[in-house]
Amino acid sequence: MQRLESDEGDVSGWPPQVEARFKLVISRLGGLKKCGDLVGVTAEQVGRWRDGKSKAPFVAVAKLVASAGLTLDWLTTGEEKPDVRQVDDGVHVDDELMGRVTDAIVRLYKDEKVALSPVDLGRLSARKYSEIASATDDALERLAMIKLVVRQLRADLRSAADEPGTGKRSA
Repeated sequence: MQRLESDEGDVSGWPPQVEARFKLVISRLGGLKKCGDLVGVTAEQVGRWRDGKSKAPFVAVAKLVASAGLTLDWLTTGEEKPDVRQVDDGVHVDDELMGRVTDAIVRLYKDEKVALSPVDLGRLSARKYSEIASATDDALERLAMIKLVVRQLRADLRSAADEPGTGKRSA
């Protein structure tokens, strides 16, 4: 198997199959700039990795591959299928975060004695998940943001309850 770096330190290209799969990762994530932003390097640097002109750090490759909803096994062998949680627009859903957001919303509406249909729960959860996920990649910050989202939603619900005729409270 072809090596990415020789003993002398020079860099050779990816094996052709891996190169093609790495290009797919870049494409699924929206291009060189988005990939560079994701791992904290320039688009040009990602291009050098793609073209085999520079050795990509393992951590950067792993983050890019996972962000595309794929696995390192798939990148190296092509045999594992993409993660089914990957959606067509390149967004990877964090199951744990989505679950926690949904749970927090369900608890809030129950505490406030406000009815929420399943479809409205899904829509609200998706919107709040998107707000949180786009604000930070840090897991602890995301958990703190769930609390902030719940506070804001509670204030919105209580404000709506004080306005006659809004229909925000259940009967």
